Amino acid sequence: MFATLLAILLAQSGRQRPVNPPGAPITDWKIEITTEGGITGGGSGGLIVSSDGVLVITFGAHSPKRCTYQLTPGELQAIDAAVKNSRPAAWWGCYSAADVSTQCCDLIRTTLSLSARNGRDLFITSWLIASLPGDLENIYNVLRGNGGIDARYRALCLTTP
Repeated sequence: MFATLLAILLAQSGRQRPVNPPGAPITDWKIEITTEGGITGGGSGGLIVSSDGVLVITFGAHSPKRCTYQLTPGELQAIDAAVKNSRPAAWWGCYSAADVSTQCCDLIRTTLSLSARNGRDLFITSWLIASLPGDLENIYNVLRGNGGIDARYRALCLTTP
């Protein structure tokens, strides 16, 4: 019921992007996930990862700490497959309810940016608590889901001075 109501609200919000036919396969890409809000207002950290396997872990607006790693071939392959199976041109700009009265002070907004083709294509979407399309959810889960790449490297970064 809630998902249906949310879908109706989003459809009426005017923030939906048109669905475009799939373009050329994405071969070079960069994903940046940032967060904001929460109790401190600084979010819960984020990451930057690119098709060359470089991963940067960030800790939010209130922490300048950053750690850089080189992904294993298997990790990079999992992200690359998720990106290649995505249709970012069909993503909405925002998956949050249009009714801001449902958005309280401690919610964390997540923004995911996917740039491709040397930055010529840029897709940006954000959400608070929402159902995401399967391809977007897959990218997010590979990167920040339970047991995802972020969880492994963030723990390592926390132990690095």
